[in-house]
Amino acid sequence: MILQKETLAGCPICASTRLRHLLTAPDYESRTGDYGIHECLQCGVAFTNPRPIASELPKLYDERATADFPRTSGLVRRLREFAIDRYLASQLGPIGETGDAPFRALDYGCGDGALARGIVRFARAHGRVPKVTAVDFHASAPAALSGEDDAIAYQQNAAWHAQPGQYHAIFLRHVLEHHPEPRRLLGELIATLRPGGRLFIEVPNRRSVWASVFGRCYFGYYLPRHLMHFDAASLESLMRQAGCESVHVTRAHTPIIGRSLGYLSGRAIGNTGFIGLASYPLQVVLDKAWGCSSTLRAAGSRG
Repeated sequence: MILQKETLAGCPICASTRLRHLLTAPDYESRTGDYGIHECLQCGVAFTNPRPIASELPKLYDERATADFPRTSGLVRRLREFAIDRYLASQLGPIGETGDAPFRALDYGCGDGALARGIVRFARAHGRVPKVTAVDFHASAPAALSGEDDAIAYQQNAAWHAQPGQYHAIFLRHVLEHHPEPRRLLGELIATLRPGGRLFIEVPNRRSVWASVFGRCYFGYYLPRHLMHFDAASLESLMRQAGCESVHVTRAHTPIIGRSLGYLSGRAIGNTGFIGLASYPLQVVLDKAWGCSSTLRAAGSRG
């Protein structure tokens, strides 16, 4: 795969030219070359530089064959659904339990559709009629969303246009780091929330201890698909700049050792395979011992 790239002279968030080079690493997934990561000394965010131009990004996800679309079955699938259900219960409780109108949610960057299906389960469990919009790059919906036409409407990103004040909740779960203009995106999404609606974000933590352990092989960098690299402070600052209120950032955990080992060893090791899942308890224990996490979760509201 050949990608057209651009080199940024300034930070994509604040436009500062006070930059520091952190590392250079290859595209371990598609072999499209080497990419740098720069840190903005003004706002603290890090970003991939050079990076693919925006029109090239869909090529990276064409076949739904990357780590963004985990192929799970049996026990692993049930464990994943259980984790999604727990996540939604912890985030959506106050929203999901009030009112009898349809519960309208947006899963922006829906991947394989697992989260959208989880939102449907959550709404129905709370006596609400689910109306979920799932958005992604592809012209057709992921296979997992078949049979949910009454509850989930899939739209290709290029054709998606939301009405102001439409959604009770919006999710960007491991999505914001893929977007070249995250501040603009968040501003547009916040405008589609109802008053009091909530925005939920999950991103890799660039300050994770595993970034130090694995260096340029750290899967959280996932070059060049991850264009932005956040820590807690830069994520919170970005959300507030975009117009989010009551922003709260917390630590969370996502399997990340498996694919990092794969990058390091040159072997096909996944985060949801045997090695990835077997190492996950150790990952969580060490995350807590070091007072950090592999993932950051943030929530904010529209006033």
